Amino acid sequence: MVMRVTEGQISHMILLGTQNNLGRMARLQEMTATGHRVNSFADDARGVGLIRHYESLLHQNEQYRSNINRARTIVDQTDTAMQDLLEVIRDASQIARREVSGASNTWQTRAIAASEIEGIISEAMSLMNQSVEGNSLFSGYRTDIQPFVRTATGQVQYQGDSNNMTVRIGPSTELQINIPGTELLGSDRSILAGFGDLAPRLAASTALSEITHGNGWTMGSIMFTDSTGIEKSVDLSGSGTIGDIINLLNAAGLNASIGSGGTSLTITDPGGGPLTIRDSDGGSTAASLGIVGSSTSGLISGTDIRTAPQWSTNLANIESMVGAMPLGQIHLTMNQTDLTIDLSGSASLDDIRTAFETAITGAGLPPLTMELDGASMNIISMTGETWSISNEPGDATAHNLGLVGTGRPARLFGTLEALAAALRSGDVDGIRDAIGELEGIEQQVLEIEIEVGSRQNMLEWMEGRLMDRDYSLSTNLSRVRDSDMIEIASELTQAESAYQASLLVSSRLLQTNLFQYL
Repeated sequence: MVMRVTEGQISHMILLGTQNNLGRMARLQEMTATGHRVNSFADDARGVGLIRHYESLLHQNEQYRSNINRARTIVDQTDTAMQDLLEVIRDASQIARREVSGASNTWQTRAIAASEIEGIISEAMSLMNQSVEGNSLFSGYRTDIQPFVRTATGQVQYQGDSNNMTVRIGPSTELQINIPGTELLGSDRSILAGFGDLAPRLAASTALSEITHGNGWTMGSIMFTDSTGIEKSVDLSGSGTIGDIINLLNAAGLNASIGSGGTSLTITDPGGGPLTIRDSDGGSTAASLGIVGSSTSGLISGTDIRTAPQWSTNLANIESMVGAMPLGQIHLTMNQTDLTIDLSGSASLDDIRTAFETAITGAGLPPLTMELDGASMNIISMTGETWSISNEPGDATAHNLGLVGTGRPARLFGTLEALAAALRSGDVDGIRDAIGELEGIEQQVLEIEIEVGSRQNMLEWMEGRLMDRDYSLSTNLSRVRDSDMIEIASELTQAESAYQASLLVSSRLLQTNLFQYL
């Protein structure tokens, strides 16, 4: 059977072929102009979804970096203010020591010294009333007002609040950036800051929401490469406890356990290594569990992720209490009274608190209370008392609990005002008391400087992590979205040649008529 090909069919095929060549050339020209392989849903619907996901994560990173820059300005200025304040406190101490120790001191020299202290008070107020872009540094949430003002009687009064400002600097990381005036210069609050590490050991039942001192973890997946050299992924998002994490890692072919000190996870490769553990692209699950790292031996010992101690924490579950049980006695000196406090019946942190506060009340002394702060336990007086705690002879209980030292009120302006009054009246005992309080304030400012320094280090570290995360996300985005310009240029040249050829062929074929055919 003979099939007749009409001129209409020929024209339609020629037109269709030319349009296809033109469309292919147009798509390649768009890729060349934008540099992107995916420019619409028609190009790659799944790719568009991935592109939007990576762009969202990059936008979050940009916000975190902006937060870090803002936080660094506040933290750096706070650090400078603390350094300057430390010098002011030392100047005041030097003046007080000069006037209390010299035999030639007279009412005239002490009057001059009192004027110097008044100048120091004004200088300290200026330091504590600093602002960043119109926002006060040391007033808590009330950043629109000056935190320290003089009353009608000439005394310095704090009018801010005690709130802490925090800023998010990572997907699961928040950082306190301010020092409220109440924390720095509590009016009549005395504190003995503990130094003991009372965080409990990790257990299989430890809730992941409570690890890293209550900061929790980031749900998601981790990646690991073991001795076989093949990278594998483990989804940990369904975990609720440390035991769940261990079981999932063991099921994935690793050996996971709680480290011998009870502070972290230990991961080993049954094949002997090397072993590498990292986060999935854009994630931070492994980092929040403290198990990011590489080891040629196949052993990765994680970082400390213990929970914060609670009053219900049993002493037997605290690593630092190993060998220190049962507890013994501690010695308290307060208001010229010596008191021995028996803690031998304590099995938990709450038992220690109850025994301590009951003994204080029973002795008729001004109240002292215990509070947990991070991994340590502090002792607080709200009446501005001064006291000291030490070991009983042959008993290291106070040291084991991190409670050896002296608690003094940290009331900078009140102390300076009292010092100025003592200098004017020639009250030598009052000057000596002020020297002791200034020593306590100096120690407190040094501790705050250390805390501010750790915040500066945290900002630097998080900025580095965000830069690494940016690079990883940008690389993944480029793989999905961007085109290979060399390959596209070659294909575009071919497409242009094909289009020109189709135009030439169509012009020749469409000229054919009956006379030419005959």
